[in-house]
Amino acid sequence: MGKKPSPNAPCPCGQKVKLKRCCLALINGRPAKTPEALMRSRYVAYLLGRATYILETTHPEGPQFRTDRRRWLAQITDFCRATTFVGLEILATSDEETDPVVHFRATLTQDGRDASFCERSLFRRHNGQWKYLGPADQGIGSGGRAATRSRCPPSAL
Repeated sequence: MGKKPSPNAPCPCGQKVKLKRCCLALINGRPAKTPEALMRSRYVAYLLGRATYILETTHPEGPQFRTDRRRWLAQITDFCRATTFVGLEILATSDEETDPVVHFRATLTQDGRDASFCERSLFRRHNGQWKYLGPADQGIGSGGRAATRSRCPPSAL
């Protein structure tokens, strides 16, 4: 995990807004209005090592949800510490109300090696709030979407 940005710095999610007015507000409790906003805030939560937010914003029906929260929290924390988050690029979004998709590229490094990936992520409301359901290639959600998580070519970020 790299140096944590100041709350007054531009948000690492790529929006041209201060971190404290963008993703940090969501991480600190403001509900995400859209799946894209939730996706961006989850990326920033990983960058900041805010693993609890990742747990709280994962849909309980998703394949990555774990009932052993202590172990899950430790796994996410370890991932955050071992990863440098270089950039996020939103490639496309859908406007569907049921299981909308956010297609993104996350540029990451681990041990000095490229660990970047692209994913088409599904989102679903739970108790009125948007939650990350999982990659569209996990056979979840609607529409029979094809496998969509893959290694990305190097980004221009």
